[in-house]
Amino acid sequence: MLNATEFMPVDTTLAVVLWIEVIVYMGIGIYELVDDFHAKPKNWSHVNGQLNIWIDTQNKVGHKMHAAVCFLLGFVALNGVIEGQISRFELELLFVSLALITGVIWGLLPPGRLAVVTIVSKPEVWLQIVMYSFYASLIRPEIIGLCVVLNAWGVLVYFTHQRQILKPFTYANLREHILAAEGEDVLAKIDKVAGYQHGINPSTSPSALDDSPGNT
Repeated sequence: MLNATEFMPVDTTLAVVLWIEVIVYMGIGIYELVDDFHAKPKNWSHVNGQLNIWIDTQNKVGHKMHAAVCFLLGFVALNGVIEGQISRFELELLFVSLALITGVIWGLLPPGRLAVVTIVSKPEVWLQIVMYSFYASLIRPEIIGLCVVLNAWGVLVYFTHQRQILKPFTYANLREHILAAEGEDVLAKIDKVAGYQHGINPSTSPSALDDSPGNT
């Protein structure tokens, strides 16, 4: 384990992780922080055919908070790339940031194949695996414990809350909510990702994490 004032040279594996975080997270953070003048309001933020400022503002708060977390994660990574070395605290901050994001992912997993696609497509899931595999021994056990708790909380939320608020917990049911909130165009795109096909008998096409899917 590194001590509080010790630095670790950035090796090849860590350099790859840091560059991915700089490109992905700082890129997202900067884009979302400055998109105020061109971002279109979400379909579901309209009430009675007019933009509801309260709903739109609440959405923007979450949007900007996401931008802030992404920017900070990218900023720490960029500092490591520039300096060519990284401190224990910076490593721990990377671990905690990834655990915060993955905990949210576990807690909000959708039903059906869409859940698998969500997990596989999220870079923080893979980056967290790499960080645990190569650098967990360099940070304090308390921080490892905190990261485990953050991930475990997300899993707990998924099984005790997320699966309870959508009954039945199926993509066929979820897509009705997507249609009402976003419309046909967005639904069609999500259907492709979820592997949903009209006319498929749900009982003949079971899918992981889905009680009675309408997907393949």
